[in-house]
Amino acid sequence: MKDRINNILIGLLWLLAVALGASFWFNTKYGFNIFSVQHWQYMAYMQASNQPIRASFYISFLLVIIIAVFGLYKLLQPKHRIDITPSVNRSAQPIPQQPVVQPVQSAPNLAPKETPTEEPKPISPTPDMVRPPRLNIPTITQTTTPVPRVPLTTAPTSQRIDPEQEYADIHEIFTSTGFVYKGSPRIKNVQTSVIAIGSDEVLWIGATGVSTPDMQRAVDTLNGVFSDTLDDIEINVNAFIVGATDDITDTDIMHFASVDDLRSYINAHPNIPPVEDEIENFDAYSGYIGTVIDYIGKI
Repeated sequence: MKDRINNILIGLLWLLAVALGASFWFNTKYGFNIFSVQHWQYMAYMQASNQPIRASFYISFLLVIIIAVFGLYKLLQPKHRIDITPSVNRSAQPIPQQPVVQPVQSAPNLAPKETPTEEPKPISPTPDMVRPPRLNIPTITQTTTPVPRVPLTTAPTSQRIDPEQEYADIHEIFTSTGFVYKGSPRIKNVQTSVIAIGSDEVLWIGATGVSTPDMQRAVDTLNGVFSDTLDDIEINVNAFIVGATDDITDTDIMHFASVDDLRSYINAHPNIPPVEDEIENFDAYSGYIGTVIDYIGKI
């Protein structure tokens, strides 16, 4: 009964380790969270719509299953114990020698005189064992050098703003016009003010008080994640800056002088809610963007 419980616990630990390793691999390589129901729904949507999925994605799943099954077989395989009894070499033991009794000689023409004979000493069945000499090992005393204590100094932490409060007015602009607010992550040291999504795979990303090259770097990072995790699905990224620190305008990034200018533009281009047949696809798209935002905030 005890062995059975141990096997169950070992199997559970192995499956947990394989699941964590697989989660790390799929999150890093494909941006796919195997513990997210929304990701599985989005994958089912891609398969149902005949969108190509990387063959290495399926190969990775097959390898994870093989590793899990093979590991369970090796861990739960019964182990046979071999008892080795030490053999005694009797030929090496010394053979005790018996004492030799010499005969008593009698004098000629004399009466034999009785001489007392010494009785032989009893022979011990086993030879006397000689105790080995005691080893005198000098005691070595280790001297420990005290470790110097260095006072720890805490580096001053820079005060970071709270995007939920700082850019609440920008969030309200998008939510009031039908878009879905997904967060304000920091991408490549650029603090975004909003990321919102709409129908037909539309995504808005904006920042306040940054330069155009910094914003372009954040957009390129976001597009790189999309190209690595999606095939044949194009996400329309619209980027903007409120109060840019430069005058570069020869890019696709829109510039707004104030939040009121942004409000006027978004009110003129609101989001069209998805039709009933597209609601499930939009929910899968929303879950995918949420996972991307969680991932991109850590790189």
